[in-house]
Amino acid sequence: MNEVAAPAVDRREFFRINDRMVVSVHPITAVQADAVGQEIIDSSTDSPSLSQQLLSMQKSFNILTDHIGHTDREVARALRLLDDKLNLLAQSVQQLHTPIDLQAAIDVNLSVGGLALTVDRCFEPRSTLEVKMQLLPSGLPIHAVTKVIACQPESDTATSDRYYLRMAFIHMNDADRDILAKHILSRQAEELRSNKQS
Repeated sequence: MNEVAAPAVDRREFFRINDRMVVSVHPITAVQADAVGQEIIDSSTDSPSLSQQLLSMQKSFNILTDHIGHTDREVARALRLLDDKLNLLAQSVQQLHTPIDLQAAIDVNLSVGGLALTVDRCFEPRSTLEVKMQLLPSGLPIHAVTKVIACQPESDTATSDRYYLRMAFIHMNDADRDILAKHILSRQAEELRSNKQS
């Protein structure tokens, strides 16, 4: 089974971004976590999904474009622009198949190793949660099992009903992890560009 080790609380192992996405979080038992985790891993090996096939093609395309870039930068640049255009069209098609409820999108802190967000109930540390995410704007779905690192009240008042939940991914298939990594790198690049312009 493909497991990701939970990062230490005081150590950042992965680059983190602030983002918006649609997320659902459901508590599950440790036994259920293993079963759901196995389903997640098996789903990537049964028959490749469209997103997995596209991701594989994208990796091959990037390698080829980089190789072309060493000999002809203009051709490589034209190919990258064409790829960007195709990616926009692919996102539009994806959104038709999996509509996004933008009203349900929330602010999150995200990395390839885990996720943090505000929730309306407290979860016990080390408990397991099933998490379903929809990345924006692509609408690509990510399915994972997480372990709670911490869940603390947002404010010091005794009546606080909002909690900041931090989780580490413990089960996620490789295709979803690659999609997530690409999404984070894309967001990071956008952030760097906007910082340079301001």
